[in-house]
Amino acid sequence: MLINKKIVFTLAVGLALSVSSCKKFLDVNTNPNISQTATVQTLLPAAQLYLGSSVGVELQIYGSFWAQYWTQSPNASQYIAVDQYATGQDAFSTSWTNLYAGAENFFQLYNLADTQKKKQYKAISLLMQAYTFQVITDGWGDVPFKQALKGQYIDGHLVNPKYDSQLVVYKGILAYIDTARKLISAADPIHPSTDDIIYGGNMTKWGKFANTLRLKVLMRMSNIDPIGTRTKIDSFFRAVPAPQFIGEGDDAVIAYGFSSANKSPLYAEASSTTLAGTQNLVGSKTCIDSMNSNNDYRAYVFYEATSAGVPVGIAQSQYNVSLPSSSYSIPNVYVAGDASNSASANAPVNLLTSWESYFLQAEAVARGYTTMASASDDVLFYKGIHASFAYYNSQMSNEIGVDSAVAYDVYVNGDATIPLAPGYWAVYPTTGTVAEKVRHIITQKWFAMCGNQGFEAWTEWRRTGYPDFLVHPVNSLIGNNRPLRFLYPTSETTTNGNFPSTGLLPLTSSVWWDK
Repeated sequence: MLINKKIVFTLAVGLALSVSSCKKFLDVNTNPNISQTATVQTLLPAAQLYLGSSVGVELQIYGSFWAQYWTQSPNASQYIAVDQYATGQDAFSTSWTNLYAGAENFFQLYNLADTQKKKQYKAISLLMQAYTFQVITDGWGDVPFKQALKGQYIDGHLVNPKYDSQLVVYKGILAYIDTARKLISAADPIHPSTDDIIYGGNMTKWGKFANTLRLKVLMRMSNIDPIGTRTKIDSFFRAVPAPQFIGEGDDAVIAYGFSSANKSPLYAEASSTTLAGTQNLVGSKTCIDSMNSNNDYRAYVFYEATSAGVPVGIAQSQYNVSLPSSSYSIPNVYVAGDASNSASANAPVNLLTSWESYFLQAEAVARGYTTMASASDDVLFYKGIHASFAYYNSQMSNEIGVDSAVAYDVYVNGDATIPLAPGYWAVYPTTGTVAEKVRHIITQKWFAMCGNQGFEAWTEWRRTGYPDFLVHPVNSLIGNNRPLRFLYPTSETTTNGNFPSTGLLPLTSSVWWDK
């Protein structure tokens, strides 16, 4: 597992921003703890950009295909295997390598910040490690954790790290978060500023990030240990006031620009020499039809309208039909999905969002895990929808000529002058069963994550089974089954002497918390 040697030394912005699913990062053998050039101010943004590139390309693509936001264009062929549920082991090699390299960079940032007694940098590095390892273990299951980042000689030179169970990884993630929460202090005069490209050194927002990430981790564990999780969540809500969770304006995002060295990673991949601007991604009928039937104007933000003036999708994996490109929609530039439009370069990568935060809180309340939330589950549900609409306010104005407040009002209240009823998924079943409430909450989370948090949407479907109207792709090669995990790359199964003999699991094998 030689990826443990990949460390960022200096902030070569062009290099860091150009990392994508088919590129390598800086590989060195010197520990930044003793480097004369590495600083916390250069390590932090470079490591964050690396994470953005890891999450924003392959994870976004696989997640968005398997959550049925996107499907393969009938006029191209790059992701046919993804649409068929027939990916091989090496389809996930770059994601694995990049995520571990990113975690290593944050680990070395922590070491450097520790020697310099910079607590706020330590806190951010721990939170970023926690976030990264949750993505890794949610994707692959049991993974190297305790020994994973110790490939440097000074750290023990463990290039064949042992695998840890998901339970162990999750406990470690919670420990990282809890340690970070104790370190965070908005009053500490030594903290990042512009070198923190997520929050600009705003430690109050990092505190909200820590609390929201902790809730997300606990909710993901809730299927496997509902009683123990309920106790932890309830005590957490009692200790943490609601304003200390991520709300509107607190979204953890990595922004990009239009320069050649500062492109959104998904667009950078699509416009690379390899893909040459070929439009492989198109809108899935599963999501587009659901949004259209609910008068959900976010569809015009997530997808480009056809010549008929509305978004139109094609059936999942129906790439072998002959259709003119003008007859179906492609993902919009706001989610970096238009491969031939340079405006896609400006789309951000979302890590943890306000709508995700509100829906997590709503689910915790709806399931009865806590009675201490500052709002009821229905109020939190609508806050989640509102946050999603508000995030795309200017984009909505551009596409449909009204701001997000108007579009939100029509969606949740209807419009008597047309007349137009509220969307089915916008009417919360206040008096319904727990299952009915959770079904609405997670389905709304799925709508909100369209094109911007594909991996998380697929992961939440695995955890909850919602939305329950996803289809079986017509060209699936695994029948009525669906992917439930990523495959370990060949480089890991053949070179890590501690790879477990039972580790070669199929795509259809569930991960630990998926019960």
